[in-house]
Amino acid sequence: MEERLREYYRFCPWAEEYGVEPRFEVYQRGDEAADSLPDIRGLIYLETGANPEEVRLLIESIRKRNPKLQIVLMVDSSFDYFALARSYRIGNLVRKDAFDGDLLRALSIRLLTGNIFGFGPYFPHGFVIGPLYRTYRGKVVLEEVLQETFQFFQPYVNPDEKGTFKMFLHELLTNTFAYALEGITPEDRDTKLLPPSPVLEVPDRRAIKVSLAVDEEKIGFSIQDSTGNLSMLRVLDKLRRQSCIGDEKLPPGVWDESGRGMSLVYRYSRFIVNILRGVRTETIFLQYRKQELNRFESVIITEVTPEYL
Repeated sequence: MEERLREYYRFCPWAEEYGVEPRFEVYQRGDEAADSLPDIRGLIYLETGANPEEVRLLIESIRKRNPKLQIVLMVDSSFDYFALARSYRIGNLVRKDAFDGDLLRALSIRLLTGNIFGFGPYFPHGFVIGPLYRTYRGKVVLEEVLQETFQFFQPYVNPDEKGTFKMFLHELLTNTFAYALEGITPEDRDTKLLPPSPVLEVPDRRAIKVSLAVDEEKIGFSIQDSTGNLSMLRVLDKLRRQSCIGDEKLPPGVWDESGRGMSLVYRYSRFIVNILRGVRTETIFLQYRKQELNRFESVIITEVTPEYL
């Protein structure tokens, strides 16, 4: 894993464009390593081992030494990395056996520059199609929005991918309208299973924007709202409820009603969540032509405050 990371950061063609000067260093575990970290804004890839307490102590040492360092956990299912991520508000969890240059590029740009919104970090060679945009405001009928959005983007979706694309689209749009517009709380969704109303009035200041972009290897879909109400902790909780860790035969939330759609997108495409707290939320899925490139179950969540940007 170390060699793959080292090789990637040896040559970063995007670095100059985004004003980043890549430098790759390897630090051993322990307080001595944390004490030697430079006092700059940077990115730490922290490999989680078999000892969760050791990892916790190292995270605390890093945060104490330099809170400007962004942490990415390199994980496997040997222990509950979701609990670790939740405790320390770490939103980027990369499977050790499932990462590539595209993922590292996107993480680097987003976490080192604060440029978290949009398709740019995921389409290094530009777009074959798009980005295409559609905005919803005023009186909207949710079922019509779901159908219209799919029909608008359908000509640009590979025929073999239309079924999953429509399913993911439905899940993310429904969640967005429920949380961002109706203000349905997570607790209400969990206990009462309240769906969004079939007909909604969308104020201009809360317009929902959907967009699509395509290149030769993948299709990307994005939904943005203007509230920033979704939280990283909520997403981590729901993904954990639908994940098997260690010796678990079934996920603990196998009978849950809420959170299944989000988990479905996360398992079968690359799923990204960007949150500017109290201002804007964006959810993205990237669906690759080659199924093996989707890199199942890496978590990419960035939550920042306006002051961070």
